Amino acid sequence: MDRHAFPPHMIYNVDETGVFTVQKPQQVVTETGKKQVGSVTSAERGELVTVVCAVNAAGNAIPPMFVFPRVKFKDCFMTGAPPGAKGTATKTGWMNEDIWPEFLDHLIQHTNCTPDRPMLLLLDNLKAHISLKAIEMSKSNGIVLLTLPPHTSHRMQPLDVTVYGPFKTQYSRALDGWMRSNPGKTVSIYQTAGLVNEAFMSAVTPRNITSGFRSTGIFPYNQDIFPDEAFAPSMVLDRPNPELQPANADDLDGPPPADDPPADEPPAADKSPADAYPFTAHGPHGCASPADSDVLRVPSRTGYVSPREILPLPKCPHRTQTKRKRVKTAIITDTPEKQAIEKAYKKDKRNWRGKSKIAKKRENSKRKQPNGKS
Repeated sequence: MDRHAFPPHMIYNVDETGVFTVQKPQQVVTETGKKQVGSVTSAERGELVTVVCAVNAAGNAIPPMFVFPRVKFKDCFMTGAPPGAKGTATKTGWMNEDIWPEFLDHLIQHTNCTPDRPMLLLLDNLKAHISLKAIEMSKSNGIVLLTLPPHTSHRMQPLDVTVYGPFKTQYSRALDGWMRSNPGKTVSIYQTAGLVNEAFMSAVTPRNITSGFRSTGIFPYNQDIFPDEAFAPSMVLDRPNPELQPANADDLDGPPPADDPPADEPPAADKSPADAYPFTAHGPHGCASPADSDVLRVPSRTGYVSPREILPLPKCPHRTQTKRKRVKTAIITDTPEKQAIEKAYKKDKRNWRGKSKIAKKRENSKRKQPNGKS
């Protein structure tokens, strides 16, 4: 924000959500005292259609994009879709690295962003979002890609906080209405676009959108939007922040630990209330540090037993080392981040070529042998 001074109409959040052709009834009217209440649904199993929405801090939304679970896209899939909406298809109906640049092109056409008129785009760390092709396309068109920290989209993503909840409710109601207007028929992906249009007009409103940006502290910017209670669940992890740990053992030399206070420390009677209650010390983001979970909440005194000593907080086991790459929030269109992604992409490409060569050699060796036996 300090570098580009983005206006509210150029701060966007984009995310995918899935809509099914089988609804879950929200409310059923029945007689009092009934023990079993049922409602008609479209089918036993439905198909998933991905809907991609983008909204800005000024309360506006661009037409959504639909990803249908088909090998080839047909125009009849978009019957009744919101005006200006875009449609495409994949075999699974999910977003992938080939479809994501198509949505970026759709976004660029509706926002008219350029390198001289940049746009901030907030999104999660989905692998398709941070592909090299998408980053190059974003950088050339003035899109600044900022990824959210992992496992925080339910609190930091405006679409998840205030938009998709009402959207799913309205979509389910539209599905119920269609079922009552068409008895004996089942909903297919041919009706999905029209049902999404009804829910989109009712739920993706300026009031809901601006409320999402305000409640997440994005616009107006508020770094203290989350209270200390929001960080309380992390106390059971008791894991130090790896960003704040020393790089090697030589950096461990420092002040003595909390268990051995310095000799010149004042006695407990002379301590201030802040010193007497060590749990009031907070980290840089307002949350208690991991070591605070083992500290008594009150000064120890004769005859007193802390509830924490009787029933301590449960602790999560130590996290096992996995090959899964750890991600973090980053501006992936910046040069250092882009170079790191490009390096990883080239490495994966070399590994893929090596595996394909080995597979071809094995196939050729089988063909040379009689009856294809090894």
